[in-house]
Amino acid sequence: MIQLQANISGFAGRPATVLGALDEETGILVVAAVTDVMPRRDGCVVIDTNTRADRDSLFEYGDLKEAITAYYDLKGTVAADGRSACLRFMERAMRADPAGGIEMDGVDVTGPIYRISPDAGNAQVGALALCRYAKHYGAVADTLTMADELSRLLAGQAVTI
Repeated sequence: MIQLQANISGFAGRPATVLGALDEETGILVVAAVTDVMPRRDGCVVIDTNTRADRDSLFEYGDLKEAITAYYDLKGTVAADGRSACLRFMERAMRADPAGGIEMDGVDVTGPIYRISPDAGNAQVGALALCRYAKHYGAVADTLTMADELSRLLAGQAVTI
């Protein structure tokens, strides 16, 4: 289980910290709580909008499209158990659900075009940042698994396809 912390500022309202957790095995992202901005919690991967902050990942305005796509991907995906949704919002984090702050503004050759409401708050953007991180983590984990399998194959070991 990977604990996540998104410290977000620069959008509507007061700066916010969104806390969540990603289960690597099932692919489930739980957005657990929203609070005022807080310093790094022990054991958390920190995503921040501040370029000078102590962080593991930077979230910038240009990442919004990718984050919105990740949100919809997670929202529409079923977890590895075949029953659970990949994205869950706990009661203490319901105000971070960005569903009401995202509007579809058409489609072009690259896919859907989204527009984020000017009223979208820092907590909603924090949830989007967690979704983006979760999708990136999954892609990196899949690539590393593939590299391990390729290494075993090149070493002459049996590999399952």
